[in-house]
Amino acid sequence: MTVAPAGSAARATVIEVRAQDAPGLLHRIGRALEGAAVRVRSAHVSTLGANAVDTVYVTRGDGTPLAGEEAAEVARGLEQALSTA
Repeated sequence: MTVAPAGSAARATVIEVRAQDAPGLLHRIGRALEGAAVRVRSAHVSTLGANAVDTVYVTRGDGTPLAGEEAAEVARGLEQALSTA
């Protein structure tokens, strides 16, 4: 499984999740993002065979992109949430 900030778009921070597809994966991603108190601007969800590649564009509550360390913290929280499930 890989969870990483993939950069910053003009209006959001891009986080990419690559993981083995499993029932409830997208739900766990959503719960982790909710717990991080970020807003999802858009999500692009793909399943390629047994692998899921989900790209999520997130912002702070005020609509601004996350700073580098904030994005890294969200990515770590996502990774932890997915590894314990």
